[in-house]
Amino acid sequence: MRAFILLLSFLCSCAVTGQIRISGYLRDAETGSAITGGGIKAVVSGLQTRTDAGGRFVLELPGPDTLWISHIGYRGRHVAVDRAATGISIALDRNTGEIEEVRVSTGYYTVPPERATGSFVHVDNGALNRAMGGNILQRLEGMAPGVQFVQPEGGTASAIRVRGLSTIESDETPLIVLDNFPYEGDIGNIDPNTIESITVLRDAAAASIWGARAGNGVIVITSKRATEGQRPAVSFNAGAGLAGRPDLTYGRAWLPSATVMAIEKERFGLGHYTFADNEGVSLYVDYLKQHADGILDDGELRDIEERLSGTDTRREAMDHLYRSSAYQQYALNIRGSSGRHRYTLNAGYHGSRSDVVGNDGKRTILGLRHGFRPIDAVDIGLGLDYVGRRGSTDGIAYEGLSQGGLIAPYLQLQDGEGNAMAVPQAGLRPYYVAQAEENGLLDWLFRPLEERELRRNLSMSSELRLNTDVRAKLMTGMSFSLQYRYTRGNSRSEAHSLKDSYYVRDLVNTFTQSNGSQVIPFNGIYRNNPALENLSHFGRAQLDYAEELGGRHRFTALAGMEIRHAQTEQLPGSVLYNYEEEYLTGTAQFNFDESYPTRPAGTKRRIPGAVSNHRLYVHRDLSYFANGSYEFDKRYILSGSIRWDASNLFGVKTNQKGVPLWSVGGSWNISGERFYGLTDMLPYLRLRGTYGIAGNVNKTVTHYPTVLFGTSYTGLTSAMLRSIGNPSLRWEKVRTVNVGLDWRAPGGRISGSVEHYLKHGNDLIGDDYLDPTFGITDGYKINYADIKTRGWDVQLSTANLRGALSWKTDVLAQWVRNEVTDYRTNDNLLATGYLSGTVPPTVGKSRDVVYAIPWHGLSGGTGLPIIYMDGVQSDDYSRYFLEYLDRGMLHDVGSSVPTVYGSLRNTLGWKGVELTFMVGWKSGYVFRRTSMGSSDEYADRYHVDYLRRWERPGDEAWTDVPRHVPLADADTYRDASSIYMKSEALITRGDHIRLQDIGLSYRLPESLAGRLRIRNVRLQAYARNLGILWRSNGLGIDPDYANSLFRAPRGYSAGIQFNF
Repeated sequence: MRAFILLLSFLCSCAVTGQIRISGYLRDAETGSAITGGGIKAVVSGLQTRTDAGGRFVLELPGPDTLWISHIGYRGRHVAVDRAATGISIALDRNTGEIEEVRVSTGYYTVPPERATGSFVHVDNGALNRAMGGNILQRLEGMAPGVQFVQPEGGTASAIRVRGLSTIESDETPLIVLDNFPYEGDIGNIDPNTIESITVLRDAAAASIWGARAGNGVIVITSKRATEGQRPAVSFNAGAGLAGRPDLTYGRAWLPSATVMAIEKERFGLGHYTFADNEGVSLYVDYLKQHADGILDDGELRDIEERLSGTDTRREAMDHLYRSSAYQQYALNIRGSSGRHRYTLNAGYHGSRSDVVGNDGKRTILGLRHGFRPIDAVDIGLGLDYVGRRGSTDGIAYEGLSQGGLIAPYLQLQDGEGNAMAVPQAGLRPYYVAQAEENGLLDWLFRPLEERELRRNLSMSSELRLNTDVRAKLMTGMSFSLQYRYTRGNSRSEAHSLKDSYYVRDLVNTFTQSNGSQVIPFNGIYRNNPALENLSHFGRAQLDYAEELGGRHRFTALAGMEIRHAQTEQLPGSVLYNYEEEYLTGTAQFNFDESYPTRPAGTKRRIPGAVSNHRLYVHRDLSYFANGSYEFDKRYILSGSIRWDASNLFGVKTNQKGVPLWSVGGSWNISGERFYGLTDMLPYLRLRGTYGIAGNVNKTVTHYPTVLFGTSYTGLTSAMLRSIGNPSLRWEKVRTVNVGLDWRAPGGRISGSVEHYLKHGNDLIGDDYLDPTFGITDGYKINYADIKTRGWDVQLSTANLRGALSWKTDVLAQWVRNEVTDYRTNDNLLATGYLSGTVPPTVGKSRDVVYAIPWHGLSGGTGLPIIYMDGVQSDDYSRYFLEYLDRGMLHDVGSSVPTVYGSLRNTLGWKGVELTFMVGWKSGYVFRRTSMGSSDEYADRYHVDYLRRWERPGDEAWTDVPRHVPLADADTYRDASSIYMKSEALITRGDHIRLQDIGLSYRLPESLAGRLRIRNVRLQAYARNLGILWRSNGLGIDPDYANSLFRAPRGYSAGIQFNF
């Protein structure tokens, strides 16, 4: 018996000691970063697991075994284990011959693309860093299929659309998510050097988990951070860039000085001008008046004419108001881990010099993240980000020469001796201003080159973000997390006009009384403009579950809730007169409600005060969400999500029900089927399909009645009813169908995808028209409108060459169109309302439609447009334009936004040298050129088309620009000019191909870098805005800057990156 007990004890001890528990983390051998989703498989027992988001894994084995460690994009390796081990570190080397696995982020979870049913676009750090300069979103242009940068008329900052339009009256920009939370701050506050990757969520299955804010698509930005087990690493990035001086000679709204002077002289002889002291006229016209009055003799006038005719205001501005823009940036990143702690520190500086002399800015960025695991099952993360910006805007651009008036082409800003010259101002006759000092007033001349030295215009802003994240592993496959973000931002600006500035002198003179007394002291004026303060709290509780059974079944699910409070407060401004900068003193002791006679006309005005409105906007949301997927045998995946939202922006009727938004999706790995016979030619082929509903919110409307208060001319408070309120107001909804096909050739030589989508925005906000007895006649908006968008996204990547010489090509092609299917357009709106500004939505037409009046050419007899009324040619232009013409007669000439666009990107590498260049194309759209009507010169509007006017019979064969109309007939034929300006004659195709950028980099050999005690040294050069390769118009017009003063200049950058 005793022997039996001893034998049993021995066997039990063997069984116990035979169990081996292995835990550790998997990392990249080069960077030390954690490898997520790495496969850990025991060769003998067959047990397996995968590494988590931190690269960690735990595996219990029945006895000694050999582990096969693998991950796509890395060389697998075997690791023998014969005893229990904790915290072992396993490093894998990259395999450049394989396709690297990526994980796309939704802001709630990460997933490999091959296990996602939705439509994702992932742009990694390497792709983002091929460009230099610009903000983080601008680096997406040409890199992400379905993301379109729409250039508005005038060439200002581009708007972003993700797969076209899904709304009509609301904001069309996508939701920006930064490190798992929505971000509504200035995108310029995000330093591209701190960003690891960007994921674009394009369909409902990908984006609907964001619910009522995802209808326009979602752009998820993920910052760099350390992972557990990562070796300490310090990286530094420095760069500088320079862009050419703007070329103001590009704009077409211009005529030579001599031509304009001839026109003005003709008008002067016809008595077209009046010369009251409070009516501004051009400088040459005023000289003509002085000559007629005997103030100037013939010789003096000839000298003036010779000087002015040889002057070009544009070149004067280019020489004295503009310069080459420049920037410099530095970024330091420290990442690493020690035991259970992880840390990331970012510090950056960005200084910029605007192309306008006197305008500069700088930005400072600090970031700190710390993560630690007090116990194996709990992970805590803390983060802090701060951005401070400061800018000065003392410069004067070309448009500032007018100060509200017109800019003549012969203005001289500096004489031959370097003295600043004066330019006329709106509302004041130049001769009257020049005589101001003789009349007992202050110098009243505006000298732009002196003025920018006499102003101190500053803008300041800051943003602070605090993040906390607690994650706890509850059991195998299940975890719970609490996340919170606090954001606080503020922005303000101040304008200090020095004593001798034009602003001060103009105000003092304007309010100087007839007895010579000055109402406004002759001293500095300090104006503190209204400040904005933003505050937000965002909290989330989330439960995650993942389970793999038998190697064939995989379940993932999550559920949670969110609360959000955001508020924006506008604080009143202030103004100090008689301001002394040295002592920071001034006075505001004025009666701002009293009106004083002002010069030169004696009109009564009040002293300009500060904007004193105090406004507070509060937005609160409550949401519940869930998401799940099931995968069988790595061939079939089903997914679904649902979200319920409520908001204080909407009425009780809406919030009682909330808004349920949901999606379903599926994918089929066709290449995993036994019957699949194309393995040798196409080893990977997958079909995806999704359907779902996301939402959009219009923050300009609310369920409450809205009253706008203000101060009238009498100084009494007035009120205006802006909205009667709408308790049924609700979110807009966007239904999306998406079908996609992904493929990959052997070895990843060729890979790509093609997707087709249909978006239906319904229950959209649209204008409604009320009985006037309600107190308002327009601006009332309710949910009823509809719009449909459909399109294709095609992506193709080829590895043309591999080895010492590599060559990779990426092609993106997109086609997208939209159609308004329900909208209550005002039936009383004239046809002219569809020809300028924002075109009213029209059922059956694109939201981007361009209308034009039919064009039949010029009459050979009159040189004026040919028009027809009731099939008969007519010359009654006023009746045609104002009465006869209706919307049904207008021609739909195309879209103002490209409907087909794409890019071609090539990357070549050889022995550490990498050359990349991108060519982009846009087509399927039009723009309306500017021109000059028959009598525009009488309104001081000039254009190069003046030189192409019809002059004699037969000219109609080569020109569409109508003839000159004498001043006496200008009113009679004014509408003839309007017909031409809004006709098909000026509609121009925008199709073009552009060389967007070229990048060149060189990575130093590690043997050389090691001598410098640094590694991963990369030198980079980059050029952008390199010009058009082909355009459909033969007029030399850049369609992206069709009616702009100048095009974006070419830019050049250089930089260096290295690690310690």
